Amino acid sequence: MHLPEAIGDSVAYTYAMTLANVGDRETAQRDDEVYLDEPYLSIRWRSVPQILYAEWKGFATSSEFRAGLLTGIRAIRQRHVTGYVSDARRAKLVLPEDERWGREVWLPQAVAAGLQRMAIVTATAGLGKMAYDDAATAMDSHGLSMRTFDSVAAATTWALTGLKGL
Repeated sequence: MHLPEAIGDSVAYTYAMTLANVGDRETAQRDDEVYLDEPYLSIRWRSVPQILYAEWKGFATSSEFRAGLLTGIRAIRQRHVTGYVSDARRAKLVLPEDERWGREVWLPQAVAAGLQRMAIVTATAGLGKMAYDDAATAMDSHGLSMRTFDSVAAATTWALTGLKGL
């Protein structure tokens, strides 16, 4: 990983990883761990690039939504996760009481467990994007940096480093 090199007033960086640096692909996949794999959500620890990755696949009931987020907390604690990518492009709208639960219950636990950055990949437009943008603003003011992105690659870079691509 190469981090910042000043270029004028901006910062450029590259995130480069070769299989020679991390061993073969099979070894990396063996070190991955699936925490949850349900029709509405999957949560995986990816040993390369050492990130917790969630993919929302559709609608989750309140109990499924909350249980899924708590599964993420368990993974954050076990893996000492500081950066988390949540791909919410196929997520359905979250109920207001679940949004409130996320702020009041999940957020303090995530911060206490050591989470520093939460990157949300959203659809490029629509109500879901607006809701996640609002949530990012609210959570960012409570000790967790949260940003929304249009791609998993950009979200992963930021979750790992705190830096956005140019």
